[in-house]
Amino acid sequence: MLRNLLIIAIPCASLMADWAPATGQRIPAAPQVEVARVPFVQYLEKTKAEHLAQVREQAESGDLEAQARLGVMYYWGEGAPVDWDQAKIWLRKASERGHADAQAKLGAMFFLGQGGPRDLAESLKWFRAAAEQGEPYAEGCMGVMYAVGEGVPRDLLQAYVWLLQAQAGGDTDAAEPFQQVKSHLSEEQIRLGNSLAAEAMKNREQH
Repeated sequence: MLRNLLIIAIPCASLMADWAPATGQRIPAAPQVEVARVPFVQYLEKTKAEHLAQVREQAESGDLEAQARLGVMYYWGEGAPVDWDQAKIWLRKASERGHADAQAKLGAMFFLGQGGPRDLAESLKWFRAAAEQGEPYAEGCMGVMYAVGEGVPRDLLQAYVWLLQAQAGGDTDAAEPFQQVKSHLSEEQIRLGNSLAAEAMKNREQH
């Protein structure tokens, strides 16, 4: 029953924790003060509020990158209060316009049940949309879902194809599940999987 393949669900389930905020480096936490706020802390809060207002204005005016960035800001609490409802709203707006990174993040939120009930159908929808654009994390999650039959029928050949593409795109988390899946395929299946992955990547480059 390939029970050992179940462990490869972990990289996908912990995916959001590995994404760096799109807003850049985290601002170090301000030191705690008991009596009054120091001017620098007040300055940081004002700066973050101004940045949030600016990004939100850009997002509301239809700026695609700003919509994706705003979703990430609300998800992480980077320059904005943590608000998964708002994160999902803005990530969906960007996802519906084809933003691959936003699609991958939205897929992960549905996979984990963040900001609402867990929905594997929606998760698969957005992971696939991102993966078909060559987004490595989404490709890795597609591979995991096919390997363990999570939201889709178990298909180790499809898992191999997606995990191979994820590795080619730089997703180091895909290496271990890729090797596990590969160990259960015949040489003929591996050759076919290599061919299908190469064809998919070539087609993306041509479009």
